[in-house]
Amino acid sequence: MFKPLTIGYYKQVRNNPRCKAQSNVYPGMVVVLDEANKTASVPADAAAAQGKPYIVSNIIDKPEVENKADFVVQTGEYVRADYLADANELLIELDYRVIVTDLSTVAIGDVLVPANETDNAGNGGKWIKADGEAIVASSYAINLEVVEKTTFGDKGVLCKVVVA
Repeated sequence: MFKPLTIGYYKQVRNNPRCKAQSNVYPGMVVVLDEANKTASVPADAAAAQGKPYIVSNIIDKPEVENKADFVVQTGEYVRADYLADANELLIELDYRVIVTDLSTVAIGDVLVPANETDNAGNGGKWIKADGEAIVASSYAINLEVVEKTTFGDKGVLCKVVVA
């Protein structure tokens, strides 16, 4: 799950509702848009993850979904994709479902970056903790700095969006 913390997020962040998901994605996951083909896919490789991606921000618009945790944007459905670069210095909350790294190992001050499908099979588009060796935060155009651990979605983090 994903939640912007301020109304300012909605006022300044551009969104693109025209592309369809190429795989099941959860709100809070990172996608790369292909406007020509009207598709939204998780980053396939490191180069795609290191660019300026969008974040899935669909609202629950399906009456059959009784639990927020069960909401997923299915393959072929339209994705509301927010341009994350517009959210520089704003706070967002993510829950554990869109973070690859075990939250018990994430601390305040850690940096999360988009995971790609090649290096993280089945977890592309989720967020992963930068370790400074194999995953270097400065290689990514956008990352999230953990400001606080929260109970959002059972286990979550409050993060500041940082655009390099």
